[in-house]
Amino acid sequence: MLSLPQRSLRLLTLTLFMALLLLTGCQTAPQKGLTPAQITVLKQQGFELTDEGWAFGLSGKVLFGSDDDSLNRQSTEIVERIGKALLGVGIERVRVDGHTDASGKEAYNEQLSVRRARSVGKGLAAVGMKEEDIQLRGLGSSVPVATNNTSSGRTENRRVSIVVIAD
Repeated sequence: MLSLPQRSLRLLTLTLFMALLLLTGCQTAPQKGLTPAQITVLKQQGFELTDEGWAFGLSGKVLFGSDDDSLNRQSTEIVERIGKALLGVGIERVRVDGHTDASGKEAYNEQLSVRRARSVGKGLAAVGMKEEDIQLRGLGSSVPVATNNTSSGRTENRRVSIVVIAD
């Protein structure tokens, strides 16, 4: 039979062990991905879920003129609105994909698409996104969303996509 101090020690040990188990069960792993509030804002801004993450939807693409890499006033307002909305819900990292139509040489189109992405990146940085959190990609004419055989198709292909990737 155990003495009173031994029983007390055993009870204390058992109690501490149970408390430790309970505390371990209360721990939660850090959340990965986007929160419901972030997803709501992305949808409100016109982003759609794609294989690569949340991409600014086709209807909201920032379009460019032929051989042009500068944002007009309306496009600048769109980029700034998106940047502020993303920062407002704690989304600080994005990828900006520049695109061109198939007119011109491939090497030139790749450079032009990078310059387009850079223009949008500058707009995002202007509202507070850190430049190191804005990844730029120039895809040239490699990912068309419309035919390059028509003027309207080429216009749609001259665009920039803003992509949010859930970590």
